[in-house]
Amino acid sequence: MTKSHRGVSAAVVATAALTVVLTSSAHAAATPLEPDPHQPANGAAAPAYRSDNTVTPAYSPIQVPKPLVSPADSRSRTIVYTAYPYLASWLHNAIGRQPLELRGAARVTFVDPVSKRIVVINPNGHCDFTDGHHAGAGTPLRPIRVDTGAFAVTIHPIAHVLAR
Repeated sequence: MTKSHRGVSAAVVATAALTVVLTSSAHAAATPLEPDPHQPANGAAAPAYRSDNTVTPAYSPIQVPKPLVSPADSRSRTIVYTAYPYLASWLHNAIGRQPLELRGAARVTFVDPVSKRIVVINPNGHCDFTDGHHAGAGTPLRPIRVDTGAFAVTIHPIAHVLAR
């Protein structure tokens, strides 16, 4: 194979790989990304939302509990890792009480080059900087959305009036 043919072959392989990644992410991108509306704020534990067994060290500004894994089914061959990270208490305390609440989610989708399965990583977060000391439900602000197919993020901010 000549040097010019190797360059063309590499370009074809790279284009094919990019096409696979972009088209395989269409499955995840077909569903609009929304934060988990039931996730407790600030790392509070609940039966479906464990906050123990973090995979990050205590000094990390973001604490990440062990993710939930949904096994790949035989049709879609998609495996989903869902995590519920939260700010470390020292960082949350350093930010202090603010009239803001944020719910967010991200999604990264790619093809595992070994198993050829589609892998989806889906962290969700819920930070209530009022620490529950707010008057009323607050005012939802315009959501922030980015979706490129292989990467998506959605943040739902809510402005609050702090209770005295």
